[in-house]
Amino acid sequence: MPHWAQHILVLLFVAGALFVLARQAVATLRGRGGKLGSCCAKGCDPQSAPKREGERIAFLPIESLTRSRR
Repeated sequence: MPHWAQHILVLLFVAGALFVLARQAVATLRGRGGKLGSCCAKGCDPQSAPKREGERIAFLPIESLTRSRR
């Protein structure tokens, strides 16, 4: 594969990813159910997350994940 064809292929992938990201951002800003901002550090919206029986997910702050130095 020629060197210039690889550059064009990579640029097409990047352009496609940017197009999808921009489309989701516009849908989110217009309030039409875009996927950007649907989850955060505190977890997903309870309606969108499927509930599994017996499984519990706990989100811990970063401060509790470090070792205590004594």
